[in-house]
Amino acid sequence: MRETKLWTILSNIKKTINEAKRRVLGETIYTKLKFNKLQGYKLNLSSPKTLSEKIQWIKIYGNLEILSNYVDKYEVRDYVRKKIGDGYLIPLIGVYENSDKINFSTLPQSFVVKATHASGWNLIVKDKNLVNWKEEKNKIDKWVDSSFYKITRERNYKHIQGRVVVEELIEDQSGDLKDYKFFCFDGQPKFIQVDGDRYENHKRDIYDTDWNKLKVTYQHGNLNKAVPKPEALDKLLEIARQLSSDFKFVRVDLYYTDDKIYFGELTFTPGQGFERFSQKQADIDFGKYLNLTDTSILKR
Repeated sequence: MRETKLWTILSNIKKTINEAKRRVLGETIYTKLKFNKLQGYKLNLSSPKTLSEKIQWIKIYGNLEILSNYVDKYEVRDYVRKKIGDGYLIPLIGVYENSDKINFSTLPQSFVVKATHASGWNLIVKDKNLVNWKEEKNKIDKWVDSSFYKITRERNYKHIQGRVVVEELIEDQSGDLKDYKFFCFDGQPKFIQVDGDRYENHKRDIYDTDWNKLKVTYQHGNLNKAVPKPEALDKLLEIARQLSSDFKFVRVDLYYTDDKIYFGELTFTPGQGFERFSQKQADIDFGKYLNLTDTSILKR
């Protein structure tokens, strides 16, 4: 409990310092300095070549506000339903404006709480009898009252109402549900990121669409064991094509377990463009597929 409070205090101090830097330096200069520090090379906004540079360009010049309904974890369900049907949606328990609206006693033994207006603000409950619900309610209400946009300046989150969804917990037999994240350009998946060991030591591998593992790391080290080629890889690729068909660039996040595919989310600015490839050439290889001809990431 004490460690949690200390972490919250330190996190708030860091946010305050970063916001002050942004105000003083301006968004573009602040982004350039942060990019140089995290990526190890200068950000070129006039002629971006790497994916990381192009994501920064999109964040600064792109019309990201129009993507709100695709980013909102509740509203996006309508888009998925229209594109591929409800069968790929994780069963929804409810959507709530604050923690008081959630009846904890009627929730199943395991579930997931996700902030609709942010990335990474998730509460995974495997056994609700082990949860300090009063503490978690405080966390949920802090999420709802916070602007993810003010923290990251990703304008796709700017106009989303603060809420949470509660969904069924989807797991595989190992207890480590892997994410299959498809980097899609003009409706075509080109690379697949597989995340695992997320709860203890987050790791990931990168594959091409033929399931050849690339000799590169992306922010996190490689998984200890090779991930077998999914039996439903062709179907996963087809779903990624359908869900990305309206966009110049999007990462389509899917889950695959027990022969069933579930939709995760649509991500337009992965890692805020600050996650680092072990080789700059890989960053260039990813970036060459993204053609920045105008400020809209929507194709239509």
